[in-house]
Amino acid sequence: MRKNALVLFYLFISFSLFAQINVASKQIYLDSLGREATRENYSYTRVFTNFSQKSDRFLVTDYYRSGRKKMTGTSLTKDVLKKEGEFVYYYKNGAKESSVNYSDDHKTGKEYNWYENQSMKSEKQNLWNPKTKTLQTLLINFWNRDKEQLVIDGNGEYEDTDPPFYEKGIIKNGVKQGVWQGSDTINNTSFTENYDKGVLLSGVSTDENNIKHPYASSKEKSILENNGRSIKK
Repeated sequence: MRKNALVLFYLFISFSLFAQINVASKQIYLDSLGREATRENYSYTRVFTNFSQKSDRFLVTDYYRSGRKKMTGTSLTKDVLKKEGEFVYYYKNGAKESSVNYSDDHKTGKEYNWYENQSMKSEKQNLWNPKTKTLQTLLINFWNRDKEQLVIDGNGEYEDTDPPFYEKGIIKNGVKQGVWQGSDTINNTSFTENYDKGVLLSGVSTDENNIKHPYASSKEKSILENNGRSIKK
């Protein structure tokens, strides 16, 4: 009898804790573009763990449909994701993909990226200017899949062959310089761009029908990307 009573007691405690966790959490279904979706057509879920608590930080975790973590970090709000502090991103196989720091929802400080086999891919420095509302990302170090370091201390010849994108060009003092070329196998597009000290001077995106789309600024490039006619951001 005593043994049965103990079993019932522990079961009661477990169910109580489970109920508390459910009450304290908020789960959102999202599609591949991060928009709210239904339980039938979602790509991943987002869970705010301490949703019901009074706090200035809320633990948020994204999960793939498989149940593996996709992203984890803290948000300044519990209704809309507003990133603060370190966020860790994961590949679908559970391996760490990147570690990025945020301040008031903007990238800031060091950023690290890994390949799926966990060899180092890149080290970046994000510089957010709150006055001009602009972000500058400096590429400090970069390694290819063969573990060869192509960019050292902000200088070198960058070549990223990580599918589905390809990108190649010169890095000088942490930013793009000269002619850059690349492609996107998902959208069947390619591009050629010209940079000076990290500033995009001109570019041409060629779509799957071999139609060229010129652009003369990052803003025009973003418009093409939003229209689905260009390459990797």
